[in-house]
Amino acid sequence: MNDNLKYITKLFSSATFSFIKINIIGQILIALLSVLSLSAIIYQSSSGPGLGHVSGGAVVLVLFALRPIGFSLVVIGLFALPFLLFSLGNKYIISKTINKLISDKGEALLYPIIDKVLGKIKTNQPDLLKKGTDSTKLKLKVLQEIRDSKENKWLKKIIIYGFKKVSLDDVDFSDEKVSFSDIIKEKIITGLKNVSQPSRNFFWIILGIQVTILILIFTQVI
Repeated sequence: MNDNLKYITKLFSSATFSFIKINIIGQILIALLSVLSLSAIIYQSSSGPGLGHVSGGAVVLVLFALRPIGFSLVVIGLFALPFLLFSLGNKYIISKTINKLISDKGEALLYPIIDKVLGKIKTNQPDLLKKGTDSTKLKLKVLQEIRDSKENKWLKKIIIYGFKKVSLDDVDFSDEKVSFSDIIKEKIITGLKNVSQPSRNFFWIILGIQVTILILIFTQVI
């Protein structure tokens, strides 16, 4: 048990550090490139008519009028790309953690949690597992029980991630020979194993977009 706890701590500490590292480096670079792009527009615009005696909020309107495409792209990128980086970074870390966990000791760590949750449902609401069960209602109940359990929050997130990919429509709940718990565990693990190996390409694509905008602004193409 102590070995599992140490493994979990190490795994998710590494994932958290990677997520923070990606976001800190990425957000700083996005901000820096946006400032350089905006500074280039201001410098280039100040050398011509239209910006010399303008101040305050009117500067934004004048910059937009002088460089509508370039200025719009800089503003959109400044606000949209940090959120995109955060969202894609979060998906990357989840996929990376799932791949690592499943390849190491996924079943050993996830099965006990799934057994406990399903056992609680079977004890408290046995009708959910009988003939005529509404698979959608059952799925929502299982998800809620996982969220409410006192297990490790990261392991719960991974189980929920896998369970959302599970379809229960093909399960015959009226067959007493079928182990509902075994089916769910197998489906969840299979779903998690199908999660593709993550790539950091999104990070370089986002920065590539920023660099491209900066180059086009410097060359006054936009």
